[in-house]
Amino acid sequence: PWLCVGGLLALVASCVSQVVAPYFFGKVIDSAMDSMDALDKMILILFGIYVGGAVCSFIRAYVFVLAGHRLVARLRKRLFGNIVRQEIAFFDENRTGELTNRLSSDTQMIQNALTVNLSMLLRYTIQIIGSIVLMFVVSPALTGVLLASIPVVAIGAVLYGEFMKRLRKNFQDELAAVGVTAEETISSIRTVRTFCSERKSEDFYCKGINQSYQIGKRLALAEGSFNGLVLTISQGAVVLVLWYGAKLVYDGRHNKPGISFGTLASFMVYSMNVAMAFGMLAALYGDFMQAVGASIRIFELLDRKPMIPCSGGNRLPFLDGRLEFQKVSFTYPTKQESQVLKEVTFTVSPGNMVALVGPSGGGKSTIVSLIERFYDPDSGRILLGGCDLQTLDPQWFRQKISVVSQEPTLFATSIKENITYGREANMEEVIDAAKKANAHDFIMSFENGYNTVVGERGIRLSGGQKQRIAIARALIMDPALLLLDEATSALDAESEHLVKEAIDRVMQERTVLVIAHRLSTVRNASKVIVVEKGRIVECGTHKELLEKGGIYKKLVLRQLTAGSADFGGDDGSFNLITSQNKNWKNASIDVED
Repeated sequence: PWLCVGGLLALVASCVSQVVAPYFFGKVIDSAMDSMDALDKMILILFGIYVGGAVCSFIRAYVFVLAGHRLVARLRKRLFGNIVRQEIAFFDENRTGELTNRLSSDTQMIQNALTVNLSMLLRYTIQIIGSIVLMFVVSPALTGVLLASIPVVAIGAVLYGEFMKRLRKNFQDELAAVGVTAEETISSIRTVRTFCSERKSEDFYCKGINQSYQIGKRLALAEGSFNGLVLTISQGAVVLVLWYGAKLVYDGRHNKPGISFGTLASFMVYSMNVAMAFGMLAALYGDFMQAVGASIRIFELLDRKPMIPCSGGNRLPFLDGRLEFQKVSFTYPTKQESQVLKEVTFTVSPGNMVALVGPSGGGKSTIVSLIERFYDPDSGRILLGGCDLQTLDPQWFRQKISVVSQEPTLFATSIKENITYGREANMEEVIDAAKKANAHDFIMSFENGYNTVVGERGIRLSGGQKQRIAIARALIMDPALLLLDEATSALDAESEHLVKEAIDRVMQERTVLVIAHRLSTVRNASKVIVVEKGRIVECGTHKELLEKGGIYKKLVLRQLTAGSADFGGDDGSFNLITSQNKNWKNASIDVED
């Protein structure tokens, strides 16, 4: 606060110097007609005013720029913090590029408004008011002529501001959409290159740029027209004042009521200052309307409360890992026309491993998302440790759950920081987790070891290496419940063996829910749940389901025949990469839809 007060005082003092300087400028001219002593005195006073104004201008600029940076830094911190605390459905509905645009360009507009523009707005406003007051002191008649132009400018400014606010909002929305296109293209450059779609991506980006350019042309026309109108009116008023003032000087020199030449000089400087200030305010007005539009978007995000809080709720003294789904139904908020889960009911007992199998789009990954409470079910309940998930503290129970996904996300930091992303740990714990994940040897082969930076999304590591880092990250959390999406089908044989060995080690002595892709995993599971079209169609052990002779057996037989290895391919198949049973070599079994 004291910094802002000091900046405001310096601004007022700077403006006062600008306002009183023309008055003494006229005195200098009039004193030249009296004596050199009076002239020297007025010159020293005028010089002192200018020096004092310059010092105050420095303090004013420094304080406002510093305060603007500090305020926007706080704003960005709050905005980012509020964004990352929103529920996952929020990110389904809002594109990443738009959100990063709010953090970067929108906050930059506000920073410009709070640093340079706000300072100039206050400066020119005080300068106009002070100049007009002293203009009345110098010559009320000339002041009346000048002020006749103000109502026209004021009405034009209001109409212009409303128009520019709408137009600049559309412009920023177009820029945000273009930013999304650029971000998606650059982040997926390998896919773009694979399909030779550089030109297609460029055309799509250029189309968005052209749309924003068309809005930009309208902005330029509106801004130029308004600035030209303001300058024409204000400078026209100055010319009129000059004509009328010259007439009064002429009258004064011929023994008629009039003014001196010095008075006219002072008034003309005031007139030029007022005209210039109005012109600058006209330019600033457009910038402020742009900042207002940006602030509206930012405060919409700041005021938004997440539908699913990140913290708050009950914390159990002990979590045994028991998991229950009780008639859970769910539809994604962005896909209301399609129900993903339909009255799903199952139980995972503490210490057991349950395998989820089924075709792509059947709802397996959705079940995992609901367990992490990325979404809340439309109906039914999910119990963790015997308590409704919605009554538990999300921050607490997510620390008791670890996930190893098909495509693990690594951050552009060191290997150590990626392993300890979920929990602070000493170096011994990090190395122990890496060894259990079969990652220690390849980590030590790097020149910087655990301090090796993995690049954006772990681009400097192979698929198997990323998986093992993710497994080490899960191990260091020591979870009560492990959610595992086996991702070895796309790895080479050596990496597959190392990752599978690490996964087997992770699953020991924990409650595990695994989206199964391997026949060996299904065979070892305490229970196999077959999910198809959002429903549980079969449930039992691997042996029980084969003996039952239902859809699970047909899928197994089909894939044994095909000799593939994955459950849940893109074509809805269950791939079981094995041809161990040669009796099925020539079998042909169709899978019912």
